[in-house]
Amino acid sequence: MSQSEREWSVFSRRFAGSRPAIFRVAEYIHREIKLTVTIPRMVLANSVAQSMDYRDEGDIIARTEKGTEFIIEVKHMQKDFTSADDFGWPDILVAGKTQADRLKPFAYFCVNRNMTHAFMVKYSTRDRWIIKEIPDKERGDKEEKYAAPIGIGEFVKL
Repeated sequence: MSQSEREWSVFSRRFAGSRPAIFRVAEYIHREIKLTVTIPRMVLANSVAQSMDYRDEGDIIARTEKGTEFIIEVKHMQKDFTSADDFGWPDILVAGKTQADRLKPFAYFCVNRNMTHAFMVKYSTRDRWIIKEIPDKERGDKEEKYAAPIGIGEFVKL
């Protein structure tokens, strides 16, 4: 299997597994923040060669009563946490640098493994994020990712 095929295989599996966290955050935004939410249709390209035609435009679109729209990105993590007290690190990986720079969402929700809590950080705080080069053992490569200090976001109960 080539590197691009391996990366596509990992991406496809992660894409399929991302839906529950997205729906959980959408429910939270609708219930607690009182915004209308839309989850754009989630379509996966048939192959890596077609992937540029299927670019992500955000996981959730939140809309105020006046019609202002906000893009929300959701990241489902494999770490259990409920607050800054039990998170255990001074910063949290928010997103891949390339995607974040392109999409510029209003906020990111980093959801814990059990989907009970999330760390929410606004993109407007990006000037305080740090760039880390993170190895991906499944894909066999490295990626530049943004990490946000936990003091600039908020832990919420979903």
